[in-house]
Amino acid sequence: MKYVIIGNGTSAVGAIEGIRSMDQKGEIILISKENCISYSKPQLYQMLDSDDLDKISYRDEEFYVKNNVSKILGRSLKSVDFNKKVLFLEKESIHYDKLLIATGAKANIPDLKGFSGEIYSFTNIAEANNLRKSLDNKNQIVILGGGLIGAKLSEYLVKMGKEVTLIVSSKGVLSSLGDEKISDILNKEILENGIKLLLSRKVVSAKKKDSKIEITLDDEKIMCDAIVSCKGVKPEISPFEKTELSIGRGIKVDDHMKTNIDDVYAAGDVAEIFNPLENKYLNIPILPNAFNGGYCAGINMSGGESKIDTIYPMNSLKIFDIQMITMGMLNPEKNDEVLTLLDSEKKIYKKLVIREGKLIGAALLGDVDRAGILNNIIRSNLDVESIKEDLLNNKINFYVLPRNVREDIIKSYTGEIK
Repeated sequence: MKYVIIGNGTSAVGAIEGIRSMDQKGEIILISKENCISYSKPQLYQMLDSDDLDKISYRDEEFYVKNNVSKILGRSLKSVDFNKKVLFLEKESIHYDKLLIATGAKANIPDLKGFSGEIYSFTNIAEANNLRKSLDNKNQIVILGGGLIGAKLSEYLVKMGKEVTLIVSSKGVLSSLGDEKISDILNKEILENGIKLLLSRKVVSAKKKDSKIEITLDDEKIMCDAIVSCKGVKPEISPFEKTELSIGRGIKVDDHMKTNIDDVYAAGDVAEIFNPLENKYLNIPILPNAFNGGYCAGINMSGGESKIDTIYPMNSLKIFDIQMITMGMLNPEKNDEVLTLLDSEKKIYKKLVIREGKLIGAALLGDVDRAGILNNIIRSNLDVESIKEDLLNNKINFYVLPRNVREDIIKSYTGEIK
């Protein structure tokens, strides 16, 4: 059997481990446009003051040797013939029996009117190295976008002594989570730590002005030395757009990570999977989903049987002194019940979203001790009507949960809950 994996991120690592759990002898070929071993993108910030990739490596060289993986690095996929099962690179073609598409995502770079200079981004090693090399002679940095990447990058740059302006088109950072209180708390934390935060602002244009860049907003002009776009990512589907693959925002897959084409799978940031909580296909670019999806695909590619757990958004992040974990749906619908707890002095905020007695979303800021219990309750689709107040007020842990709830959580680990 000849397995080919396109991409070398978290999903690829998961797929290799999944394949080798079932098939020790099959040939594995890994193709990646990046000329390096797999690394952890959530730790990419560490590359701002170092070029040592080992600091953030996800798996070392020994991993590929141990699992007998042939690597083709620094090469991009040009096209694919799914009927003949052939991949076309720059100067060669490769046949596959089973294929995993794990091409990840790429940065959204805005087209700023009047600006022909470089707009930096921060989604891979090459982009991180490019930004790092430019920082020596750049002190005033403007970051566009208040999502996870923009907020965290702002923190790292201000700690490096840079003057940072974070421009957000919405009313607050991490507004995509759908909770104004989270944004309010994080807005205040960012401002208190020396970052200039411009909210509900639109960049109209930009232009070079001597050695500086002048950015025109809808209500003012600001000067800077560099612009970094952190306005989200989009699945890297360009080699497949004119093929038979079913594609929405990303490549659509079922709960076995199979696409609509036989022997072709997709996982990670490029994939789009059905989310029963929202009753639609979603692209959720986070590391746990990427690894689990790749591992599931690897098992199924090699003749096993695996189904992915319920997929929903989940984020863990620390911005300055505030630790935050969010999971599931935080933007409630009309008939959902929302429970909240706020301690402004201690910078603690908790939110539970409950639908028909079931926990479907949770946010924890400042106190994240019960995140694991809440995550398992969401994943297990358990009724929490009788314990919801205790969950909110931290008066409960696994061992004092009602017995039927504890048993259902344990079953969720063994796959007995469908």
